Amino acid sequence: MQKELLAPSVEHLSRAFRSLPDLTALDAQTAANDAFGILWRGLDVEGASAMQDALMKQDIEVEVVEESELPVLPPAKVIKQIDFMPTQLSMYDPMGRVFALPWSDLMVIAAGNVHLRDYHRGKAMHGPAEASHNHEAPRGHNSTHLMLELVLSGGVARYSMIADEFVFNHLGARLTKETARNFEMVVRELADHAPHAGLNRGAFLICQNEKEIFTYPNKAAFFEEITWFLWRILRRA
Repeated sequence: MQKELLAPSVEHLSRAFRSLPDLTALDAQTAANDAFGILWRGLDVEGASAMQDALMKQDIEVEVVEESELPVLPPAKVIKQIDFMPTQLSMYDPMGRVFALPWSDLMVIAAGNVHLRDYHRGKAMHGPAEASHNHEAPRGHNSTHLMLELVLSGGVARYSMIADEFVFNHLGARLTKETARNFEMVVRELADHAPHAGLNRGAFLICQNEKEIFTYPNKAAFFEEITWFLWRILRRA
């Protein structure tokens, strides 16, 4: 596990990996591209300790953690619309049912522009939400989607939305024709109402008014970073 969420250079990783018999320069490139908190998985204790020593010689600080100790993200509850209240966030699922989230229960706000696979059959195109329920292997192509994840205290529940499948009517007169701008307003308003909540890299940069929303190469990287944040938060509890 990385101690800080900084992408290590391929050069430093390559130097470290040279001292490990089962890893190559290609592995170093893969690790650099996928450095979203969890640098490497699947090592035994001896191998993990050797990697830690090699990385420390390159000034890359990591911790060795049993995979069983990593938090497991709970199943997501999809939200399609929200309303901001003084003491809570009211969330609506696709069936119109309302869930109340007290601001004090919100632990992590994670946002980003994530590469996802859109599936199509013939002329019918399915968005990422529908595709997630598809157990077959249809043709598809990658495109980016703005994703938001809200994780509750203790990691007991998670609420998820994809911007192009979301209704932003709560913005009222502030609503724009640009989905990205509407998405950014939601993230900033969530952070304002729950200043105690942790922000992933994407949400943090949105709150810093960066011009571009941070892009994750795939869904695995986006959720790996959330897992890393949960691990950091829960171990301090």
